[in-house]
Amino acid sequence: MKFALVSLGLPPSQSGQSLVLYHLLKDIKPDQYCLITQKNFHLYGSQGNGSSSLPGRYYYINPDYQILRGMLGVASTARSMGILNTLLKLRVRQLMRIIRQERCEAVIACTGDLFDPPAAYQVSKSLGIPYFLYAFDHYSHQWMPPLLHAFAQKHERHLIPGAAEVIVPNEFLCQEYRRTYGVEATVLHNPCDLSQYQANPDNDKTDGKSEVTILYTGAVYEAHYDAFQNLIRALHSLGRPEVHLHIYTPQSESKLRANGISGDFVTYHKNQPIFTMPEIQQKADILFLPLAFNSPYPEIVKTASPGKIGELLAARRPVLVHAPADSFVSWYFKRHSCGLVIDKNDPVELANGIEALIADQELRQNLSTAAYARAKKDFDDITIKKRFADLLESRCIR
Repeated sequence: MKFALVSLGLPPSQSGQSLVLYHLLKDIKPDQYCLITQKNFHLYGSQGNGSSSLPGRYYYINPDYQILRGMLGVASTARSMGILNTLLKLRVRQLMRIIRQERCEAVIACTGDLFDPPAAYQVSKSLGIPYFLYAFDHYSHQWMPPLLHAFAQKHERHLIPGAAEVIVPNEFLCQEYRRTYGVEATVLHNPCDLSQYQANPDNDKTDGKSEVTILYTGAVYEAHYDAFQNLIRALHSLGRPEVHLHIYTPQSESKLRANGISGDFVTYHKNQPIFTMPEIQQKADILFLPLAFNSPYPEIVKTASPGKIGELLAARRPVLVHAPADSFVSWYFKRHSCGLVIDKNDPVELANGIEALIADQELRQNLSTAAYARAKKDFDDITIKKRFADLLESRCIR
């Protein structure tokens, strides 16, 4: 069975979505799938620190990613649904040509682009092949401008109930689609290669260390800002010069400073190749997992599954979660006692949490042990790859 996978983010771009797809597809024979993405997005998204490219054939469709962004801005400003419908028709024609040429027997569309899910759905109906929606985030809530949101909602009402399968990365998005559309989605947590993490990191003591490292790895944007600002305030209030925040991110130092993420105890690092991340994470004393309490897209924050969750759990280091109480992230780490959760928008409580982790070795050990157990149960890429392959096979056999 051959399938087409349509996604804005594909390896080797550095997004979490790209890395998930790399894990899922890297062992599938290249003649069993093809990959479709926007022209030149891989150039904007890749800085030499993503995964390797996949062996399957890539197709790059028009218009260029940056041109399309501009056209969406024009359509939104002009409130022109006609522009959006024209762009959708163009996407349908391009996908139709590629999927016919490749003789695909199914199509998987990933969220992240406005047109990929509805265009792939229309192609699947025209060709009579199964359609899978891989919803890395809530599709319609990704689009905040009113016109784009209305367009996404209109198509979501058809493409979710009409899918052969909807795949989501967590239980909260599964519940949301069940409540809204009566659809029972399949939960595949974002996979992590556990073999990259050594069994027993040797830096389990913080007492007497010249530096206590709080580590963050990944993108920093509106979905994180006020959680980081709380951390900066908490570090100021601690009065402990040995506690230091290290940030590895593709965002510039100037952008972080402009959003209040700065101080004498903050060290900025350029984003590093993904193969170096396990060692960097396992050398940290505390791993920081933030989500904003006040962001432009609270529904996305609520159902978000940061791609780094599996990595943080696998690292066997205590995870400090600072995220809203109604978010999947806070729920998961609380339910499984695999991280210390501070779910109030309060830097004082966050400071108390940091103090507790520094002072209590037993707490650190218990959290680390529980974290790795969850990594093995929910995020092991070997298990998730098999579930993904079994799902495709079961839905495509007619």
